[in-house]
Amino acid sequence: MKLVKSLSFTEDIKQYFLKNASMDEIRNAASRLCRDYLTGRWKSISAEDIVVKRISGGLSNFLYYISLPAEEVSDKNSNSLCNIQTTAISTSKRQRKDSAACGDEPTEVLLRIYGQTHGEHALETMITESVVFALLSERNLGPKLHGLFPGGRIEQYIPARPLRTLELSDCKTSMKIAEKMGKIHSLHIPVSKEPEWLWNTMQRWLKSLDSIINNISPENEEKPEVHEIKKIDFEKEVEWIRSVVDSGDYPVVFCHNDMQEGNILLREEPSRSRRESVKSLSSLPETENEASSSLSGDHNANASSGLIGIQSRKRSIPSDDSYTDLDNSSDSVISNDSEESEPDLMIIDFEYCAYNYRGFDLANHFIEWTIDYSNPVFPFFSHTKEQYPTKEQRQDFISAYLRKDNEDIENYIPNAEEIESLEKEIRTFSMISHLFWGLWSVVNVYQNIEFGYWEYAVSRLREYQALKNSFLSAP
Repeated sequence: MKLVKSLSFTEDIKQYFLKNASMDEIRNAASRLCRDYLTGRWKSISAEDIVVKRISGGLSNFLYYISLPAEEVSDKNSNSLCNIQTTAISTSKRQRKDSAACGDEPTEVLLRIYGQTHGEHALETMITESVVFALLSERNLGPKLHGLFPGGRIEQYIPARPLRTLELSDCKTSMKIAEKMGKIHSLHIPVSKEPEWLWNTMQRWLKSLDSIINNISPENEEKPEVHEIKKIDFEKEVEWIRSVVDSGDYPVVFCHNDMQEGNILLREEPSRSRRESVKSLSSLPETENEASSSLSGDHNANASSGLIGIQSRKRSIPSDDSYTDLDNSSDSVISNDSEESEPDLMIIDFEYCAYNYRGFDLANHFIEWTIDYSNPVFPFFSHTKEQYPTKEQRQDFISAYLRKDNEDIENYIPNAEEIESLEKEIRTFSMISHLFWGLWSVVNVYQNIEFGYWEYAVSRLREYQALKNSFLSAP
């Protein structure tokens, strides 16, 4: 029976993606969606023959790996009908092709099912994120969008892994990130152009702050970090930092707002076969109950099951934005000695994308050089201030960023005055980044995820206060 693409259809199938769903129910629902929104072999293949693996799932999203049988793809390869590997992002010299596709038919995809949509701005956020995802996909800045329906979407599967913290300082990698940030900042996206996302988000968090502070669990009550945070007047700090920004003239652009290593993917070498990819998925749990158990039992469960989850603070935001690695053995970008090779990167996770002050994106990225979220022991992050980019590294990044942002100007080369002006912006917005994520950590302390929220909040807020003191004492 031909399915009707409607909200009622979406609500009808969503039950099959709940935690108590059987694998057969999930497989049938996934098959029906792929049959409706994909072409070629997907129109005729039975649900029993497709490969379905759960990658992640939480409060707001369920993410599944779906593919045609490995044997069919292998046959296509042997007949040289298509290259099933993910190709490089489109450039002026190379045209991007669909991941694992033969013509317009992908052989493997990611299926994202939206979960809960509670909250004052939840529906608005979901719509905006979907629009941004579609536009960035069309402009080759994000994964390809294969299908968009009221309850979720079908996305390109990308064999890749997130960058590691130390790789952010690799020269080639840093220059490529700068170019991608400049490209994103030059986009014109049909959402509000006012820089209200930053202030609205913090105001929303402030509303829940009293309830959190007044209901601290007994085991946390005596933590020195809790006592330190209780002394902070967050409303006063937000008001002060906004007055600083309002007194200046800071450019507003379309920003990613969370460009840290977990949201920057390094694509695999194209020599990897599809059969190897599917084989590495075999350790993933088949059923929803198995998956839920393994994911909740260990903050690094994805890694232990053969996947590298995006090991960052974003794991505690129920977005499950997991374009995950199928092979944990990839060499570091830093170890690549080839003079001609460039890291093939893709930016993901558009949950926080919005028009914002460009200085926030730049400052936030530099700070992420110092924070490693892959620490396997409590508090599950490490903050190494000595890893902050040197003046030379910052200026190289800023130069590459400005060249990309102004690529329509022939022979454009940023001068020293432009670079120093942006350095000043970054110093100002570094304060805001620390305050923003410090506040974020406080309001997320009750998340059922193994992470040192109090410790992270104190680490960021101490840096904020130090920068503020330096700002106030400057002539």
